[in-house]
Amino acid sequence: MIVYFSGTGNSRFVAKRIAAATGDELFDAFSSVREGKGFTFPDSGVYVFVSPIYVSAPPMAFLDFLRRSSFPDGCLAYFVMTCAGGMGGAPAYCRKLASEKGFTYLGTAEVEMPQNYIAMFKTGTPEENRAKIEAALPEIDRIAATISSCRELPDPGMKTWEYLSTEMVLTPYYKAFMSAKAFTATDKCIGCGKCASVCPLGNITLQDRKPVWGGHCTHCMACINQCPKEAIEYGKGTRGKLRYHGPDALMKDRQQQKRP
Repeated sequence: MIVYFSGTGNSRFVAKRIAAATGDELFDAFSSVREGKGFTFPDSGVYVFVSPIYVSAPPMAFLDFLRRSSFPDGCLAYFVMTCAGGMGGAPAYCRKLASEKGFTYLGTAEVEMPQNYIAMFKTGTPEENRAKIEAALPEIDRIAATISSCRELPDPGMKTWEYLSTEMVLTPYYKAFMSAKAFTATDKCIGCGKCASVCPLGNITLQDRKPVWGGHCTHCMACINQCPKEAIEYGKGTRGKLRYHGPDALMKDRQQQKRP
């Protein structure tokens, strides 16, 4: 089974492509994460956990979901991380989670996908992002082939300093910077509620047809990137920046462009 968590769609895209190659069932953790619940997984065998990288580690909300969940004894576990530049200390967190749950750890792989953390960085143009997604396809297929044959994923060669630096930064960053206070909606907002529906923590409500952010945020950037009117800003840092609408939309546009 492939269990995934995704904000803007990068990890969902990778999970679906792996599932198409391996024939495994997909489980979207979105609802469970949003409700703060775990899940009782009935089947033993191979599990593939797919998620993005937040601050050089898997999202805490996803790790907490997995800790709340129950799995049969004897499960084999692969981890696949989507990122814009590197996994950092993520393999150590994946290995630790596997040990906590009694999984047989079979490795962590990374898939480089377009940048979506526009609160701090810039995403590419649609053309650049399509090219990056297409460049990732062979790596996704190699990972799927490894999983299909139940071989271990190659060791990413994480350095000790990568893990230690992640440990030092992770908790302070979540506490000090992963806040929704800087999110605002401009006059372009039409009150459609898309931002509220895509928030994996249920942190957004509509008041007088305008989004209001609560006190819980994981900085997945789903609300700002998926707003159909690009009406959401994060302080002054996102003004004028391109939005990343996700791989499904980009690849659909590419397929339509190729049609005669």
